[in-house]
Amino acid sequence: MKKNNIALPPGGKADRDIITAIDANQTAMPLRPQLNVGIVLWPEFPLLALAGLTDALRHAADMGDDSQKIRCSWRLMSATPEQPVLSSSGMAMMPDSAFVTPEQFDYIVVIGGLLRSMAKADPAARRYLHLAHQRNIPLVGVCTGSFVLAQEGFLQGLTAAVHPWHLNDFKTQFPLLTARTGVDFHEEKGILTCPGGISTIGLATELIRRHCGPDRATKAIFQMSVPNRIDGTSVAVSRAIGFTHVSDSRLRKAVFLIEKGLVKPISTQWLAAEVNLSPRQLTRLFNAEFSQSPGEFIRSARLRYAHWLLINSGESVTEIALRLGFSDCAHFIRMFSREFGCTPGDCRNTRINAAPSGAAFDG
Repeated sequence: MKKNNIALPPGGKADRDIITAIDANQTAMPLRPQLNVGIVLWPEFPLLALAGLTDALRHAADMGDDSQKIRCSWRLMSATPEQPVLSSSGMAMMPDSAFVTPEQFDYIVVIGGLLRSMAKADPAARRYLHLAHQRNIPLVGVCTGSFVLAQEGFLQGLTAAVHPWHLNDFKTQFPLLTARTGVDFHEEKGILTCPGGISTIGLATELIRRHCGPDRATKAIFQMSVPNRIDGTSVAVSRAIGFTHVSDSRLRKAVFLIEKGLVKPISTQWLAAEVNLSPRQLTRLFNAEFSQSPGEFIRSARLRYAHWLLINSGESVTEIALRLGFSDCAHFIRMFSREFGCTPGDCRNTRINAAPSGAAFDG
């Protein structure tokens, strides 16, 4: 997977100024959330896993700290929404609603509970997961949510990311399945598994990066005070596309200039001069950090912005192509298809057709 980091302005700005700088990159509010997550809680679920997921979404969702579901939305669902779900700490959470049609979500996340309570969940929850899978909605198993996915047959032939504490239990219960530890999450064929704990933040920020862009992921990890751990022992900041991962101040400034000038012509020569490097030195830094040349990074950043415009604006494909400096529409379509695996028109049509209907799921 490519690394795509966003940087913050160099220097010692105050925390509020940093968040303001991130939010200032947003040119318009989206017409609807770019990332929609449905959450299913198993009895005696861990609060930290739920908090890590929802707080990351909350910080990425709006400007400042107003907790508005603008760019991201989330919903706690249950077969019995009038009854609270007890966490492993004894605190309870009230669901937002009954199960709704899976197509309303980009992901369905099941947060598992203590192993002693795995059989206590309402059977409708398991049926809902099967319905989502049948309709090609990616499933995410957090903490012992991987056990739930394994029990329902979703992990056949796949690898699950589990917590070291649960590794032996997983191998005992599912001897034919493969498990791994030491990663924030594992993704394979539309199924994601996460060991829980603070690794949930790494998972959440990667989903935010994919759907909302690197600036939103950066804001989430900054607001949540994610430490600068580039050794891979904690939250995978490189996957979170966090500004903390860019340790070289010259590279930080270069990336910030790119992010601020997506609609302006930017050459490697100009960028190198701005950070007091030769083009060759700058290219070496970009290749070491992102596995991309400066030109490739600039093009990728513009294509991500184009993806956002296709979903959240009424501009035509041609208008977006010209706005972002592509030589012609055909060139833009070719580059976009190579980056995202679909044409700009297909991207826009898929999002329109996936708009939520509000219909309920009959479990």
